[in-house]
Amino acid sequence: MAKQTRTKSTTILAVLACASIWATSQWTNAQETAPAVDDETCLACHETMGATLDKSPHRLTSGVEGARVNVACASCHEGAAVHIEDPSVENIGNPARQSTQAVANLCESCHRAHRELDNIGFDPHVESGVSCLDCHAVHSHEPALVDQATRFCGKCHAALTSQFGRTSTHPVNDGQVTCLSCHDFTGKRQPAIGAGPQENCISCHTAQAGPFPWPHEAANSYFPGGEGCVACHSPHGSANDRLLTRTGDGLCTQCHGVPALHQTQHSGIGTQFACIECHSDVHGSDHNQALLEPDLGAKIGGTPASCYCHGTN
Repeated sequence: MAKQTRTKSTTILAVLACASIWATSQWTNAQETAPAVDDETCLACHETMGATLDKSPHRLTSGVEGARVNVACASCHEGAAVHIEDPSVENIGNPARQSTQAVANLCESCHRAHRELDNIGFDPHVESGVSCLDCHAVHSHEPALVDQATRFCGKCHAALTSQFGRTSTHPVNDGQVTCLSCHDFTGKRQPAIGAGPQENCISCHTAQAGPFPWPHEAANSYFPGGEGCVACHSPHGSANDRLLTRTGDGLCTQCHGVPALHQTQHSGIGTQFACIECHSDVHGSDHNQALLEPDLGAKIGGTPASCYCHGTN
């Protein structure tokens, strides 16, 4: 049994290693493969198309000394050699006429695909039939993204963008943030993480970032069971204040039960307050592990600050 386990582990590691080597080689091979037809030949007829690339991320690098990336017409348009002999729209590769998967394969020869972190190995856009060209324009003076506005993403993500009309929401409709403010597709940030080196929410909400000696586990996915900011906040919009998913104690009790001592000690005084009134440092505390209000004793009616349950230790 142990031998089988070791064999399976070795196989998995080998597959992962091959995948890593393949991903690295894609970039290398794409850049080292010289196109069969040079750009000068293509531009003799398609000069205006070449001009649209001059100020774009896909500007041609022919004749550019020391160019780090080799970008040529034939890099994207296959069949150029045949097309030179018999100019026809039918014998030249045009990504605009290719399938979603074919376009993805072409683009991935240079670009890493937009893999969502919870869909490792799969591009959710391609899986849904959305082509790279649906969002990116290659022949453009502007950045390759067709449109960064929320209304552009909303054409497909209507259910999510409708949430921006709720009572509490991010200022998307005011144009202060866009979908790309949070969904950067680079893999550098993780939407569910509220703190840590790969933060997303705290890039704007710095006051809630900490670090705290006693962080709230739910706000930090590095803790067991932690879900990040979205454990309590609905990022696209909510009917509740502060984007909260629930109101009142219901927000806390979705994870925490009411401690027995709250109901028995001091005539059940612990049940006479909302959770937030006592546990006010909801994102993390500099004072105590229970995230309690530092001046809790005075707040609940003169209870000595040194009491065991309500102290700062």
